[in-house]
Amino acid sequence: MVPIIELFKPSKPMKHIPTSTFIFLLSLNTYNSFVLYGILPSLTTYSLLPYGQKVFYYFCLLNPLSYSISLLVSVKWSTLSVRMTIIGTIIGSIIAIFIIIIATQSPCPWWADTLHGALIMLAVWFVMTIIIAYLRITTGNLIKGEWLEEKGMFYFGITVQLGLFMGAVPVYLLINVFNMFIDRKPCQIYCVT
Repeated sequence: MVPIIELFKPSKPMKHIPTSTFIFLLSLNTYNSFVLYGILPSLTTYSLLPYGQKVFYYFCLLNPLSYSISLLVSVKWSTLSVRMTIIGTIIGSIIAIFIIIIATQSPCPWWADTLHGALIMLAVWFVMTIIIAYLRITTGNLIKGEWLEEKGMFYFGITVQLGLFMGAVPVYLLINVFNMFIDRKPCQIYCVT
């Protein structure tokens, strides 16, 4: 006689998110990917080089660190409520709008060629990347843990790629076709006040 193995049954019932919440979380993930991976990577030079090449260098060092910090924070707090995800998305969007405004003012944005402007822009980029990357991680954890159907993470990955595509194509057109952004060349004086 073969013994029957009982599957593990949790002592507490698992929470499950409804389909409407799942679709809403995927929409938020699409939007956050639209901002973080679609729009902003193309605008880094336009928003940072007016403050000097060292600022861009420090950004290239700090940006991977911000992703690591958001991952470490998600180890302690692995999921957020939908309400906190919305609030975080709004805060990240406000910061991203500030970065886009600075990029449109290139080569002479506010506080160009100043130390305090450079520190502000580095801090803004660092905080915005931490917030949106953390939101994406916690959204993925929530979908993985509480979505009953299969392929939840598959749809999560599709929304990442969709957001990236939806952000990269318009920014490409704004930069290369419509010439909306003006880059700053090194070793040239732009902002004489």
